Amino acid sequence: MIALRAARSLLGLSQDELADVAGVSRQMVVRIEKADGSVLVDAVTKVRVALETRGVIFLEASRDHGPGVALSRKVTKERSAELYIAT
Repeated sequence: MIALRAARSLLGLSQDELADVAGVSRQMVVRIEKADGSVLVDAVTKVRVALETRGVIFLEASRDHGPGVALSRKVTKERSAELYIAT
């Protein structure tokens, strides 16, 4: 569930914002990020889909590294353009 928190951070979303776009409560996002064992799979799926729709790519763990997250190149390019315009 650390990967979900990292993904949220990559997108610059607050827990409230992620909850809104995923259609779950903020408390559910908190529980997911804390790896609360009583969270329904449906809620985790909603959050993951919301993040993936915004360009997050979840990377599977391998023998050499744990699970991770990245932004698609398209999102990274758009974000760079936004930062350039803002400065």
